[in-house]
Amino acid sequence: MEENRIKYYRKLRKMTQVQLADALGVTQGAIQKLESGIADLDTKWMRKLSNILHVKPYELLPLDMQPQEDITPEEKEIIRMIRKSKEPDNNVPATNKAG
Repeated sequence: MEENRIKYYRKLRKMTQVQLADALGVTQGAIQKLESGIADLDTKWMRKLSNILHVKPYELLPLDMQPQEDITPEEKEIIRMIRKSKEPDNNVPATNKAG
């Protein structure tokens, strides 16, 4: 069975185990155990980790346990980055539709 994706997303976010542990209020050892599969990745952990790593909880599961999609994890990340970068531009004047 493939490993969980915690380490993948942590590195993608350029975080160390210590930084992730600090964000979660746990020890670096707890993160190491989660990433290596020594500790179980339960729903409590999945919720906390997904919030910190900005992913959906199921994305932390091994790929063979995730819903099948036609796009790769890298493509998902690109989409997430694009969506995050799109913020409403409040400086654009409203158009007059009364014509």
